[in-house]
Amino acid sequence: TSGLLVETLFARSFSIVVLPALGGDTIRRLIYEKEPEVTDMERSVKGEVISSTFDQPPDNHIQVAELVLQRAKRLVEHGKDVLILLDSVTRLARAYNLSIPASGRVLSGGVDSSALFPPKRFFGAARNIEDGGSLTILATALIETGSRMDDVIFEEFKGTGNMEINLDR
Repeated sequence: TSGLLVETLFARSFSIVVLPALGGDTIRRLIYEKEPEVTDMERSVKGEVISSTFDQPPDNHIQVAELVLQRAKRLVEHGKDVLILLDSVTRLARAYNLSIPASGRVLSGGVDSSALFPPKRFFGAARNIEDGGSLTILATALIETGSRMDDVIFEEFKGTGNMEINLDR
């Protein structure tokens, strides 16, 4: 099984088992997925599924991500508890790396340093608002892909969350 499939199956399983117990609103954002995986996710889980399939340009992936984040923030402002399943932060960072103007500071693996700020901002939007709702973000990351870029992106996000789960193949 590929890492992509494992991570997508994990996200779907988590959604089906855990989310109904939470009782909040759920927004799932899939970036760079194949159409059958998106369709399967839409049929398998409750909540909004907003996606940008792999055949779309990076700018579309970014636009979808920003749309989801803004939608989630509005729901939180109205007292809703929202969970975003971000599949994956690696693909989101890759999209920004291809779309943003070059800063001139390129990290190992060809990652422009300014390409990491927007996904960090996305991930950092998670919060609990006093007398309001909360925004929780559960993100997958691609590791051990053989890509130095993916390793750099993972290292940049490693340790930034409240919890980390490592899956074996």
